[in-house]
Amino acid sequence: MTEVARDTHPTLPRRWRPDLLIQNAIALMVSSGGSAVLGVVFWALAAHLAPAATVGETTAAIAAMVLLATLGQLSFGPIFERFLPVAGELTHSFVRRSYVLCVATSVVLVTGYLALGFGRNFLGSSPGGMGFFAVAVVLWAIFALQDSVLIGLRSSKWVAVENVGYGLVKLVLLPVFVGLSKTTGILTAWVIPVTLAILGVNWYLFRVRIPAHMATNRRSAELPTTRELFSLSTAQYASLLSTVFLPAIVTLVVIERLGAVANAYYYLPSLITTSLGMVAWSIVRSFIVEASAEPASLRRHADQALRGLAVVLIPSIVLGVILAPYYLRVFGTRYAEHGTTLIRMLLVAMLGSAVMVYYSAFAWIDKRVWWLTLRNVVFSAIYLVVVFTLIKRLGIDAIGVASLVYAALSVAVFLPITVRRYRRIP
Repeated sequence: MTEVARDTHPTLPRRWRPDLLIQNAIALMVSSGGSAVLGVVFWALAAHLAPAATVGETTAAIAAMVLLATLGQLSFGPIFERFLPVAGELTHSFVRRSYVLCVATSVVLVTGYLALGFGRNFLGSSPGGMGFFAVAVVLWAIFALQDSVLIGLRSSKWVAVENVGYGLVKLVLLPVFVGLSKTTGILTAWVIPVTLAILGVNWYLFRVRIPAHMATNRRSAELPTTRELFSLSTAQYASLLSTVFLPAIVTLVVIERLGAVANAYYYLPSLITTSLGMVAWSIVRSFIVEASAEPASLRRHADQALRGLAVVLIPSIVLGVILAPYYLRVFGTRYAEHGTTLIRMLLVAMLGSAVMVYYSAFAWIDKRVWWLTLRNVVFSAIYLVVVFTLIKRLGIDAIGVASLVYAALSVAVFLPITVRRYRRIP
């Protein structure tokens, strides 16, 4: 086992110590699961403290903020996770220059977004409100990037500490800021703790973790050329337009066609299922990092990731489908009345999405991201067509139908090629 793995559990017999993939996957699942639970509590409290229309408008603002910040990251998150394990002495400059580029891009994107008048339905026209939103976008871009740096440097335990801590702080601040302002309090409580997380995590990265990584991994190996890096980032960026962009588009469509209250009923089931999806993605992200650092152990890492996905997803989906109305009653009876069918469809659809997520690890390991991206774009287009066609007739349940169609396409296309790729592992 690696030195990092030995240091993690110094008192355990070697045969009982989990491999680093499992350790980091557990840390990321704690991060995702803890964030999900705290997120549910946050929105449950927000639903009781503020009107449904305010909750709907705030979720739209947060969706826009996350969208712009994600686009501003220029796909460096997955690139960090794939190549930082082998970046060696180039680690510090690679991370620093990537930060500068992503911050500059985020500033340009949010400036254009506000200048074109987007978001006025939920942001208003106040210069102060728009300025706060712009700062929030830049902060969120760094907040997300630093997680990928920690993961790429095989320090995922600090991702859990950071995100759970962030969730606790924003939960504590929520009643305070809602008490000060019913209209902007939820968004303010969501954004303010990000600043503290950025300061603490980046001090640790640039003063402690990156120097230690460079000292123990001086040689850089298998780094992409500039051309390869551009190709990978472009492919992932295009994929963002079909995956991350998709929920934001749906949120805006729901508000436009059905209103802010319906968006609140849609957003909370989506939040729960997306959080479960993030738990699954945690396993795959750890798989990518460990397979990049230890390519000779690809088969072992692939088996561990596959078992982890099965253990996490299957019981969660079964219990979620059975207990869906009880989950949603935490937010209120009307949330359960309007969202139970939707959340059940979204949970079932996750089985298909998991197949594509598992294959995406092989796509990044093999540096064949464009192949994955092209199919994502096609599936996303079909998803949107279904939503637009059925939303007036089925309401928010149209999103569930579209998700099932997307999942079926994912199984039909990605399951055969995933099985073939797995069998080719020595």
